[in-house]
Amino acid sequence: MIFQSLDFKIKEPKLSRTEMNLNLKFTFLIFLLSVLVIFNSNSQSESSIDDKLNLTDLGKTIENSINFNTTNSNYEKIKATDGQKISVNATTLVINGDTLIPEEIYTRGQSTLYFRRKSYSFSLKSKALFRHEERIEPLKRFLVLSLAMDKNYSRNRLAFEMMEASNFFHLFYSFCELRINGQSEGICMVIERPEDWAIKTKNSPLIIRRGYDHTIKKIKTDKRTESDKAKMYRDYFGLIYRTLNKYEGEELYKTISNWMDINVYMKWLAFNFFVRNGDYSDEVYFFIDPSTHKFSIIPWDYDDLFSVTPHEGNVKSRKSLGDKLFYSTEDLLDKKIVNDPYLYKIYLNQFEELMNQLSTDVLKRVFENTYAELYPYYSHTDIISKSSYDLYKGDNLINLKSDILSVYDQLILYRNYFLEYMGNKNK
Repeated sequence: MIFQSLDFKIKEPKLSRTEMNLNLKFTFLIFLLSVLVIFNSNSQSESSIDDKLNLTDLGKTIENSINFNTTNSNYEKIKATDGQKISVNATTLVINGDTLIPEEIYTRGQSTLYFRRKSYSFSLKSKALFRHEERIEPLKRFLVLSLAMDKNYSRNRLAFEMMEASNFFHLFYSFCELRINGQSEGICMVIERPEDWAIKTKNSPLIIRRGYDHTIKKIKTDKRTESDKAKMYRDYFGLIYRTLNKYEGEELYKTISNWMDINVYMKWLAFNFFVRNGDYSDEVYFFIDPSTHKFSIIPWDYDDLFSVTPHEGNVKSRKSLGDKLFYSTEDLLDKKIVNDPYLYKIYLNQFEELMNQLSTDVLKRVFENTYAELYPYYSHTDIISKSSYDLYKGDNLINLKSDILSVYDQLILYRNYFLEYMGNKNK
């Protein structure tokens, strides 16, 4: 099922920030904050010159290009919006000027398979070199995301750098242009596969992708991991959930901490609230950190940001949150964190740490970087014209700039409000 974030277009409010009630219900909290974005965007006294974004052409060029040829019949199958994954028979493959031999290329994803522009999984016989600013990353296996559901192609990019700055996202990512049979397929994103980063870079013995209802959607082990070790780590994942009804408060916190880095997980939850991520319960990987022998996380899929309400979870459950800074209770662990006073207090501490890490200067850098990296792609008509196939159609530089400015203003306002809110809570 394909979901779309909603945008508010409402009249200027008559209330001021000092009149805001700290005991707002969940949905109205988001509503009111969205109103205040419009209010403050028209008020020059609320922002300093240093806070303003400088969205200009910084002379950046297209960092990565992927070109492959295939038969006309294979190309037509790729373009068909039938939702089926298919293999790609590439006769030639050139990445950033290097001719490479593919082992396997196939279309991937779920909802994006119904779009004209597809996402892909690549496996090569030798490593391709990709660039992101000063970084050059050799990758033998990687994903190419079409960003067909990513508004202005910016949401994933914004989230990834913000999470990098908060020190809980480490995958390589970079924009690229994909061309098939000489035809541009538009703006895409190269990203390192989570399982490769965990197992090969971090030397993790095991990685799990969580599904709904705390199920294991996908599991992969390092070939060097013995079966009894793999079973032990898999049991750890189950124990996290089985202990939720056994303990409370500090005892529960200490017990869960035996099996996972719960503080990092809480910070990830806080981030999802901050950016109003509409879908995240099944968009996370748990990997065993070999330095602690506990689970840590790899966040995933950030094209559904700045939603009015989450697209997952029970409506009544969300309404019961009251004024708590939490976005979804779809997962049992998340529900426990928000409803256990001790855990929620630690969660708020992680939220405050997140807000301090995402300072105004950091957010300004993230948004300016995103605009500057997208600029050269938007400047090529044959590239940006392919947005006509995507969920958000008719992209251009004017729309990109307007969207970047609007979202930035929202997050600056939210950050200030949340810090004030937590300060009042701690008095």
